Amino acid sequence: MIGKSGKIAVFLYMIFLVVLFLMCSTDLIIREPEKEVSQIAVIIEDVRDDNYSNFRKGMDQAAIELSADVRFITLYDRLDKEQQMELISREQQDGADALIVVPVDEGQVADALSKKQVNIPTVLLGTGKSGENAAGSISVDYRQMGRKLAEGMVKRLPEGCPVMVLSEPEGLNAVSGDFLEGAEEVLEGSGHNCQRIVLEEEGGYKKALEMPAEKEAAYLAGTPEILSAAADILAENASPAGDIRGLYGRGNTPDILWALDEGTVSGICVTDEFSRGYFSVYMAVQALERAGGQIPLVLDSYYIEKEDLRDPKYEKMLYPME
Repeated sequence: MIGKSGKIAVFLYMIFLVVLFLMCSTDLIIREPEKEVSQIAVIIEDVRDDNYSNFRKGMDQAAIELSADVRFITLYDRLDKEQQMELISREQQDGADALIVVPVDEGQVADALSKKQVNIPTVLLGTGKSGENAAGSISVDYRQMGRKLAEGMVKRLPEGCPVMVLSEPEGLNAVSGDFLEGAEEVLEGSGHNCQRIVLEEEGGYKKALEMPAEKEAAYLAGTPEILSAAADILAENASPAGDIRGLYGRGNTPDILWALDEGTVSGICVTDEFSRGYFSVYMAVQALERAGGQIPLVLDSYYIEKEDLRDPKYEKMLYPME
């Protein structure tokens, strides 16, 4: 038999269960509010994302950790600055909370920011010359990157070896311009005559590599796209005129790293693209959560050759885990 005090205890326990049930079913229990998902649009300067494989891995990792939904947007025509501005406007109108932009024309994007034509937090990825009004800026000193590559080339090339510089039309790409100017400054100063070959169309890669040179020459590619295309041509035994004393450039796409490992490419300059992607999303989310500017981030660049590919110092940067 349950005594009077026992019956009261059972009664109170039943009431407790009923109240608990009602609280659970009506959301009366205090719960931690769900973190709002930040909508971030990433607009690059290219029509393909081949050069952004490690960048996207870093970006995706940050999106998971910081509750962000990231849309990766390419152009229809490479380096079309007007088209990029249209996409920036469209994403802003369509409800993006923040933008990450690899600008075709940094000055044009910076001008739109200063005039409040772009009025959502925007992180700029480029040379760092026009980031005053951006919510964040991640840059690489491409002129210094060019110098580092040239210093590596000078150590390998015979004295006085000419260098054929494969470049896009002048003024088309500020990043490429800074990179090549830095490289040519060191090469010319070390006694290596540089001859620019402007590639107006894709078919010009093969033609440039087959151009007769007065003597053995090295080749320097101004962009990752040119380097990858030139490596493919050399790998296919395109029979270039004269012996090539090495193919050099920048970029760490899977194709370029494979060509370096195979010996088709002699040396490259790279930066930590995983960190670039990760911190671009981090800066965008930080800009949404608190007002005020952020300290610009400048990434280092590194010159590497085939033997460096398995060096622990570079391996994690070049081959980040999924």
